Amino acid sequence: MSGAKYTLSFTTGAALMHESVLVASLYAELQGWPEVRSRVMAENSFQSRTESTLKKLYGEVSRRLKHLTDDQLNLLATGTEAQKKALVWLAICRQYQFIYDFTIEVIVPQYDSARFLLTHEDYDAFFNAKAEWHDNLDSASRQTKAKARQVVFKMLRECGFVGDGNELMHQIFNEQLCQVIGKASGDLRLFLGNG
Repeated sequence: MSGAKYTLSFTTGAALMHESVLVASLYAELQGWPEVRSRVMAENSFQSRTESTLKKLYGEVSRRLKHLTDDQLNLLATGTEAQKKALVWLAICRQYQFIYDFTIEVIVPQYDSARFLLTHEDYDAFFNAKAEWHDNLDSASRQTKAKARQVVFKMLRECGFVGDGNELMHQIFNEQLCQVIGKASGDLRLFLGNG
């Protein structure tokens, strides 16, 4: 996963856990993305106030979930809370190179070296280092940078990577989740204590 352009468009709604599980369940039932979109729009499945918000949220969720296999989507629809969190995180990392790289280059090494507190300074140092090579990060406004950091930390909390005090938390995986993610894919290294 290298060479991709960084985008900060993940600020739409943090992890979107509820919406992701709902869409995965519809996909398991309908077996087609156009059918899922039609159902979500017809029934306002996310209880959005406006159609434009519904379209925006569905677009974000579907872009992420299209990176998952059918087996991963089925487990996202039916699995335990821990399995759902892990699969939403996997989809986020596959959609956003920036978050993938932050996980691999900062979060995992920090956890592996027993430094269990993830700080805003850790994130800012990563962001600033990447901004030297990515003009769109370098030219982002202070407000955009702050919002991106806020959303990344919120996603990390919602997906069980950090606690309320931003302490890194070990992910406990069962064999089913390991098989569905795929030991050979290398994606298990995205999860603390499972790489």
